[in-house]
Amino acid sequence: MLDIKNKHEKDARRRFADGMRDKLRNALLPIITLASIILIWAAAAAATDNPYVLPSVGRTVKEFFALFAYGEFYAAVGATILRAAAAFAVSFVVAGVTAFAAKKNQIFERLVAPLVTVLRALPTVAVVLLLLVWTNSEIAPMIVTMLVVFPTLFTNLENALDSVDGELLEMCKVYGVPAKKVLTKVKIPAVLPQVTRAAGSGLSLNLKLMVAAEVLSQTAVSLGYFLSTSKAYFETAKMIALVLVAVILGLIIESVFERLAAAAEKHR
Repeated sequence: MLDIKNKHEKDARRRFADGMRDKLRNALLPIITLASIILIWAAAAAATDNPYVLPSVGRTVKEFFALFAYGEFYAAVGATILRAAAAFAVSFVVAGVTAFAAKKNQIFERLVAPLVTVLRALPTVAVVLLLLVWTNSEIAPMIVTMLVVFPTLFTNLENALDSVDGELLEMCKVYGVPAKKVLTKVKIPAVLPQVTRAAGSGLSLNLKLMVAAEVLSQTAVSLGYFLSTSKAYFETAKMIALVLVAVILGLIIESVFERLAAAAEKHR
């Protein structure tokens, strides 16, 4: 009996040690990657010795924090986030309705498939330029991001709908479980984690596309306009700092939605 107890204690200690080792490794690997990028950047900047081509890490960090001293910067970031969120909301709803209809009707799914393929192949720059002829610099970035993000959202939401256990639904049908209960207790918990992850990755992608479209459209009061102005004045350090802002915003969005998805999985 004592031997069994000792064995269980050793197994528990081993599992704890393995878990701590995995957590430490997962924490260290991103730090090592980031440190390597910074070292390569510093070496390349020193070798180039031209701040207009590649500024030093220190100068870029200084420019990054200097951005937060300008009220115009907050207005630009806020406007870009609002445009990205509005465009994403429309694209998400349309993709969700389309994916649901496609799963219900095979004919509709076949009709939608070529459209999704065409949208996936759209050249973003060309579409922005065309939209600038038909609309203006405020609307064009929103439309192009909706068009580009839609195929990815549609595919992810279709996959989420496929994740509902067919056998469980059949069992609910056999036992006469009310439709409302099936929806709230079976369908929504099954699709929510994937839908949340799809929303996070889609919104992050939408934000990046929005910044690029704003640069091309010269959208006033936007992160993209800050970037294009910095390019015009050869402020390379400021350009990199603005790109870092966009990257950090995207990472924050994905991290928040990943946590929400993990919470949804726990309560499933």
